[in-house]
Amino acid sequence: MTYQKPKAFDFGATPEVPADPVALPASPKAFDFGDEEGAAAPLAGDSTPRALSFDDVPVAPASSGVTRKPATRALFDSEDHPAVRDALDTAHIHFPALFAQAEGRLAALFRRILPVKLALVTEWAEEPLMAQAALLQPITELVLKFTQMAVPALLDNALESTRAPTGVLGRLLRRPTPPAMYRPALTSARAQLLQLLDDSEVATRNLEESAQNLSLHGAVLAVVSLLAGNTADATLLDALVQRRTLIQQAVRQAELSILQMGQVRQQASDLIGQVSSFLTVTLPALEMAQAQGER
Repeated sequence: MTYQKPKAFDFGATPEVPADPVALPASPKAFDFGDEEGAAAPLAGDSTPRALSFDDVPVAPASSGVTRKPATRALFDSEDHPAVRDALDTAHIHFPALFAQAEGRLAALFRRILPVKLALVTEWAEEPLMAQAALLQPITELVLKFTQMAVPALLDNALESTRAPTGVLGRLLRRPTPPAMYRPALTSARAQLLQLLDDSEVATRNLEESAQNLSLHGAVLAVVSLLAGNTADATLLDALVQRRTLIQQAVRQAELSILQMGQVRQQASDLIGQVSSFLTVTLPALEMAQAQGER
């Protein structure tokens, strides 16, 4: 029998490494916290189990079917919504002048009231209505102040004091107040009238802006009423009519107050001119004539 000497630690020939190594199946990693550079997203349809990860939930890619829930909004985001576009088109037809001046504000109001609901209609323009009620008070107070000043009567008395009494009885019984005695009162009245003009200008401007704002709210309700004309909800239609009527009455009240204030301002301006004429022309001329007569 032939004896063969064994080779020391002969494990056989070393196998050649193929040019393209076969990818080994990925095995789960324990407590994988993610690579520092960020791990690539798995391919679609890959069913290989993922390692337990504590990373943040990744943002869904734009191409995925998952959409993020939009932030809660009361109404439409922009006038691009069909209902808002229809409302703007209707406003353009029925309120062309108002639409040309305030298209952006109308669009904002349409986004607030559409889709129309009873709760929205019953509270529509509540804040502007309350604000206008407060703005009417200064107008009322200024009109009352002008009446209480009684400048026309004061000016008439001052002018009457410059006229000589007529008739024997008038010369015997009449003791007129010298014209110069009216100077302090008329000077104070003129200052008050100037202040009234300044205050009324501010009050009128604020009330005009309030009335314009209410007019926009009323126009929005008018458009909504046209768009909702075919609805079977009688309660909603009644609420639209009632709210429009309320807003129209408030606008009319503002217009009347502005008109009244305009008349007061005109009278005040005329009185300022008359008082100034008395103080700077009539009274100095009388004093000069008296001084010459006493010589």
